[in-house]
Formats: sequence, structure tokens, C-alpha cells
Amino acid sequence: MTSRLLLRDPNFSRVWWSGLISNVGNGALFIALPAYVYTETGSTLQTAAVVIAAALPSTVVGQFAGVLVDRLDYRWVLLWSNIALAAVTLMYLLDVHAAWWFLALIAFVSSSVGQFLGPAENALLPTLVPEERLGEANSLNSLNNSLARLVGPALGGFVLAQYGFTTVILFDALTFLVAALLISSVQAPTFDRPHAQTRVAFLKEWKEGLAVIAERPALKVLLVVVSIAAFGEGFISTLMVPFVTDVLGGNGQTLGLIMSVQAVGGLIGAWVMGRQADRRPALQLLAWGGLGSGLLLVAYFNYALIYPVIWPALVITAIAGTPFAMFGIAQNLGLQRASPPETRGRVFSACYGLMGLTQLAGMGVSGLLGERVGVLVINVDAATYLIAGSLAWWALYRGVGRSEGEPEPKVSRTV
Repeated sequence: MTSRLLLRDPNFSRVWWSGLISNVGNGALFIALPAYVYTETGSTLQTAAVVIAAALPSTVVGQFAGVLVDRLDYRWVLLWSNIALAAVTLMYLLDVHAAWWFLALIAFVSSSVGQFLGPAENALLPTLVPEERLGEANSLNSLNNSLARLVGPALGGFVLAQYGFTTVILFDALTFLVAALLISSVQAPTFDRPHAQTRVAFLKEWKEGLAVIAERPALKVLLVVVSIAAFGEGFISTLMVPFVTDVLGGNGQTLGLIMSVQAVGGLIGAWVMGRQADRRPALQLLAWGGLGSGLLLVAYFNYALIYPVIWPALVITAIAGTPFAMFGIAQNLGLQRASPPETRGRVFSACYGLMGLTQLAGMGVSGLLGERVGVLVINVDAATYLIAGSLAWWALYRGVGRSEGEPEPKVSRTV
């Protein structure tokens, strides 16, 4: 079967389109909000505070979200989370010239509500498609995210410049309402949820989710691998703008072009993975994605020391879209394959929380090292992907995951 046939399934298609539409709105606000805050305040510190406020909930609120998601119907969680996000987003309109701390508070609340979407969608997905097409479904979701990154930020910048911040807010809220409408017509199987009718403490259920991870070698390795990469992503989050400015000699337009090219590469990567993901172990895909990303990042961060022009950065970024997509798809696929259905929400939330925590640590360390060592300390991001890929490769050939729903690794003999 092809990916097109899977998109013809009405339930999967509605979830896919709802994610695409809401992610386009998120991408628009992702660009518009910090730009608006900086325009209003003229302060990089206050702008950074708003961005950090949106990043914090994944480390704490996400853990609570995972427990609640496993208590409830996944479709119901997606429906009401989108409705709540529309309402919270409209709160920006209470005072469009509000103080930065008020905007940061709304960003924190909005991000907190958004923590329910990821665990619910990733837990719902295996109930909508056959197990043998789960990799293809995750690849289509990666395609979804790349399309949103391609369209959303550019649309947000355009709407902000032409029509103002208020219009961006209205657009973002509308995307959540459309997403909720699509989810409302999804038909998904229901499961007995032993915790849903009891008063078992959230802390105990959260610990049960961690116990599942501790008992399953594939989950433990996956969390370590993706957390290592997330630490490096903290470096690129903090130092990307100075790198483009100081090393590549670019500007804001250059950065926007790089983001768009990366999204195009992600589309290609998702297409490739749609034909490979169901045939391969998640750790094998993580290994390829991590090693490929790391090698390309080494070239990306350092070529300008010898050949200081911008076009190679665009070419490398486009090529890197494939291993980056592979890494992200393998992460979700591995968690889905190795997690019992009744604990998937908690497992995904634990993963997101650990990744968020290590990424925040990377942001802090990179800020300090960037001042003392220079912007080329961004190479730590390349190193973490190489380490993560190597660890995944080692675990794969130690046999990790072979008893947890993973296909046997396929190694070419014609290398």
C-alpha cells in the first residue's frame, strides 16, 4: 500500500488534517509572538522570558498530562484540548499592549494545555492503523509537521507585518477550532481503563509509567538517546541566530530561508521513511538518523571557516532534512512499539519531559559557553547527535528491543 491509501482512511485522515491545521497556526504564532514582544519592549531579555515560559511546561505539566491522558479517551482529550487552546489563545486579545509578563503567563498556560496533545495523539495513532503500518503513519505525521513548519512561520510573519498581531491571534484560535471539529467526527476503539474510575493518586500512576520504562530495555535506551540529542538542540536553539549572523554573514531573511529549506528536506525525509519505517527496528532508524544528522551538522557548522558563503548551508540543510525526519519518526515509533497501550500517554509524557529538561540545560550551558568560548561551541549539537546515533547502533546489535515488537534489523551485504 502507499501513503495515499492510508490518508484515505477517514479516521486517520481527520486526525492528520487536524494536526496539520493546528500546527500551521502554532507556527504562525511561534514567529509572531517573540517578534511582537521584541517590538513592544525592545528587550531581548523579556523576549527570551516569553519564549522560555512556553518551553517550561513540558518538564512538569507534561508529566501530569500523561497520567490524565491514560485515564481518559484519547479522542476526547484531543477534542477538548484544542477547544481550550482556542480559548486561551484569545486571551492575548484582552490587552494587545500588555506587559511582557502577562504575555509570558498566557504563553505558559497555552503551552501547559498543549502538553496534552502530543501524548494523546501518539497514543491514539496505534488504535487507528494496523500495527504493520504504524511506521507509515508516523512518517505521514512527520510530513504533516514539515508542511506546518514550511507554511506556518512564513504565514505568521506575513500576517503580522500586513495585518497586525490581533489577526495572528484570531487565525491561530481558528485553527484550533477547526482541528476540534475534525476530531469530533473521529471514530476510535475504546479500552477498559482501570484507573479512570478510581481515586488512585496521580503520583502513583506517574510512577507506574516510569516503572514500565525501567522494565523495558528498548524504552530506557530510547529515552537516553533522544535526551542526549535534546541537550544538543539546546545549543542550536540559543546560538543559531548568532551563528547565522557572525559565521555565515547572514541576517533574519537568511534564517527564515534556512528554516524553509529544512522543512522541504523534512518532507523528503518523511516520504522516504514512509517506505522504510515499518521494515526496520526503531533503534536502527535512530542510529542512521543520529549519525547522518551529526555528520551533516559538522559540515554545516564548520564549512564557512574555509568557504564563507551561504549557499552550502542551504544545500546541507535540505539534505539533513532526511536524517532529522528519520530520527524524529523513529523516536515516536519506538515508544509506540515498546509501550503497553494503557501506559502510552505516561511514557510519551516522560519522554517529552526528559527531553525538555535536557534541552533547557543545553540552553543554559550554551549561553555560558557561547560568551566564553565563542559561537562555534554550537558544534556540541553535532557531537550529541553522533553520540546518540552511536549509542542506538550499539544497543541494536546488543539485541535491545527484539522481544518488544521490533522487526529484525536488515543489514545490506553489498556495502
